[in-house]
Amino acid sequence: MKSLKSGKIVKDNQDSNEEHIEIALKENHLKITKARVAVFKILASSRKPLSHSDIMEMLDSDKNWDRVTIYRTLSEFEEKKIVKSLLSKERTTYFEIMDSMSEHAHITCDVCGKMECLLDEMFDFSIKKAGEYQIKSVEILVKGICGSCK
Repeated sequence: MKSLKSGKIVKDNQDSNEEHIEIALKENHLKITKARVAVFKILASSRKPLSHSDIMEMLDSDKNWDRVTIYRTLSEFEEKKIVKSLLSKERTTYFEIMDSMSEHAHITCDVCGKMECLLDEMFDFSIKKAGEYQIKSVEILVKGICGSCK
């Protein structure tokens, strides 16, 4: 994983390295805190979008993490375009690191709400203009029923 001045993060297949995380935080003018490093590490190592609850469950249980601090951290990351958020039909917000693979579709289960990335599917994200609209982003959400809920 390496950080980019644009605020985007490029993941590689190695575990999240704290030095790279600290560089990414500094480049985005964020103070290095335990919460920011921990949340960044969790998101960078995930292969699917995570909700606030998912992140809380994955945080080290030996530490007493404040839920509001984690919400604020995610909000700051979104403002700095380190992460992007996705809203499920259940109104749960999921977060994922913005990286070189940011333009990909997601699939969500209509029964349990689980959300995953569709990295191998090809969709056209190159739409630049639609009528009088200037396109800022394109999100594709595929809905279905997961294997666990069938």
